[in-house]
Amino acid sequence: MNDKDFFTRLIYGLIEGKDLPYLAMKLAQSIERPVIITDNIHRILVFQNPSDLSHEINEFFPVPYFRINEEQLMQGDPTVLSQGQLESDNNSITYSYLPLQTAGKCLGYCIVLDACNSSISSDPTPLSEKDKTLIMQAAIALLLVLKNKREYSLGQEQFRDEFIRDVLYNNYDSKSNIYEKADLWHWNLQGPMVILVLECKLEKIRTARDLIPNSFNNQPPISAYINNQLTIILNMKNLKKRKQRTALNKFLSPYISQLEHYETGEIEIGVGSTVSAVTDLHLSYQEAKVALELGKVFNHRPICFFEEMGFLKFIFTQPAMELQDFSQRVLGPIIENDLETGGNLLDTLRSHIECKCQIGECAKALYVHENTLRNRIKKIEQLTGFDLRRVDHMVNVYIALQVLHLGIET
Repeated sequence: MNDKDFFTRLIYGLIEGKDLPYLAMKLAQSIERPVIITDNIHRILVFQNPSDLSHEINEFFPVPYFRINEEQLMQGDPTVLSQGQLESDNNSITYSYLPLQTAGKCLGYCIVLDACNSSISSDPTPLSEKDKTLIMQAAIALLLVLKNKREYSLGQEQFRDEFIRDVLYNNYDSKSNIYEKADLWHWNLQGPMVILVLECKLEKIRTARDLIPNSFNNQPPISAYINNQLTIILNMKNLKKRKQRTALNKFLSPYISQLEHYETGEIEIGVGSTVSAVTDLHLSYQEAKVALELGKVFNHRPICFFEEMGFLKFIFTQPAMELQDFSQRVLGPIIENDLETGGNLLDTLRSHIECKCQIGECAKALYVHENTLRNRIKKIEQLTGFDLRRVDHMVNVYIALQVLHLGIET
């Protein structure tokens, strides 16, 4: 079979509805070496292994990043192939790889492993020129499939995200309506579930979604973009309460490591409480958002569990309108005074509490004289009617500031 016949067979396979496994299998058979196809974050999509490779391959196959000349890729220039080596259990796997890139975006990688099982020499022969040509031919077909898959996935995401948003904002009247729509995507929204809300660099939120592990508790996680945050729904069915935290940590630990590897910036994750029904998911969602913000305030990073927030979790489960009214009653006079005078009493109050009410430390933080700070505190007490030396008064002021900081919405 010549090169032209090989490429034609791949294209006809696509016309017949065949997919990545077919393309990878044909390439692996033609060059008689294991072939791996990954997505842009190195997660393995297909692994065709005709030589029965003895090495264990994990979910990800990381390769060194480099940008190729797309014109050379389109022309089938084999010089864009690169070499790499992966260390594994005191062994090493040598491979050739090619970024599948178009319009400046890498959609995945085609990786050809050196065959190194017991029946083949430990020093395999290099790729022949014909092998390289076949790889370049296959790359065009692979790139076409990955591009179509990406475009389809992005189109579907919009509908899925809107559905999840409606569920989390409690816009459905019955469970049956939710289950019926969830079935379209083969989602299981029955049984106890928990919500995670994640923040990272906004430009990396797509990467964060792609990196979500494929499985939790034998179920695929469900995710959605909502308000520039990544929301993840995990099914807790058959997990006893005492084992839920262990399962969550086991899921989140490698996930966070992957996020850090991809430089997604500072990671913040809020975890709500487990709820028993899909119609209660909005409660876990609100708790996860509050936990995320409280984690920032109290430095519970990168993960803050709502259930660990002590008395604060009881306060912040109150209706949003009541929390807003409370904050306004406590801080309203200070905010009005700052607007009228151009002052900064609210910032002074925040700094005073952050400095544990230590006059000297707070004065240094604000770059003011201690007497100036005392005068401001006296003014705050006059406006609010609170005595900042009393613990019960300070608790009210502290909670009001947190409600204002969190920006809780009705």
